[in-house]
Amino acid sequence: MERFYRLISSLIPVNCQNIDGEVLFHASSIGEINALYPLIKKFPSYKLSVFTKWGYEYARSLGLNVIRFPFDNPKCLREILRGVRMVIIAETEIWPNLIITAKDMGIKVFIVNGTVGERAFKVYKKLGLFRRAISAVDLVICQSEEDERKFREMGARNVEVFGNLKFDGVERPIKDIKFERFKVENSFIFANIRGKEIGDVVKAIKFSMERLGNLSFIIAPRHLENVRKIERELKGAGIDFSLRTKEGESKVLILDTLGELWSIYRFGKGCFVGGSLYDYGGHSLIEPAYWKLPTAVGPYLHKQPYAWDMVKDGGGFIWVRNWGGNWGDSY
Repeated sequence: MERFYRLISSLIPVNCQNIDGEVLFHASSIGEINALYPLIKKFPSYKLSVFTKWGYEYARSLGLNVIRFPFDNPKCLREILRGVRMVIIAETEIWPNLIITAKDMGIKVFIVNGTVGERAFKVYKKLGLFRRAISAVDLVICQSEEDERKFREMGARNVEVFGNLKFDGVERPIKDIKFERFKVENSFIFANIRGKEIGDVVKAIKFSMERLGNLSFIIAPRHLENVRKIERELKGAGIDFSLRTKEGESKVLILDTLGELWSIYRFGKGCFVGGSLYDYGGHSLIEPAYWKLPTAVGPYLHKQPYAWDMVKDGGGFIWVRNWGGNWGDSY
């Protein structure tokens, strides 16, 4: 299995980017970059490798020293790891060649903010290649005791629980956001909206506009490729809108830029955090909570295990279902 994986991954054509840095951080998505941000800033000589396109563009918008991750290609990884003294991996970005190649080169490897979903856990603990990689990690720092249990069952030898780095990751630079024509001061923010949720969001906006005429709305898609779908749905519902990049005096603004949502939260009167109406697992509730925004979420929050603790501690979240369902419980 290991030889086959290394052979296949070595044949994948990649653009082998490299930059200087003694510490290699690795992340996949925007959320992981946000979690790593305060830690990254403590190292004067670092580089960040990012798997997803949007994560890469977001990291660039933050001014980070970033490259695209080369699909676990071992030849390229050896080049990237030359001169690196430490590898720090976010959450569950477990790429076997990255870990094994680093260890073969005598480099320390750490996983921080470690968390494992149930489906990934069932796969990883059965595959010898992943078990070997995870067992080679020098230290896994987890979000919860449940994550600690899962990592140990997957083969990790040294595991500690330190909580969720995303609570520290909110301390990021606030951009001086200006709106020329859109009235942002009395807006409701639909944040990190995923593809299946777009129709429900548009229906909710139409419903609200008929009853709350003075309220404006911001839709921030999780992935920018969904901007066109949001435009089509709004046009189909007869709702006037504008884009952040082509701002107008409409009541609905689509955020078609990267790196601005965190700074825009402070203008909102309330928000809904997406990825939670359907089985995506939810997105960060910590950021709107930092700005003390009344926040609504759907019932699918299995990738945000801290959310229920926030609710129990009086976080003030409202649990809603998709448009075809009923209102759920409020807290």
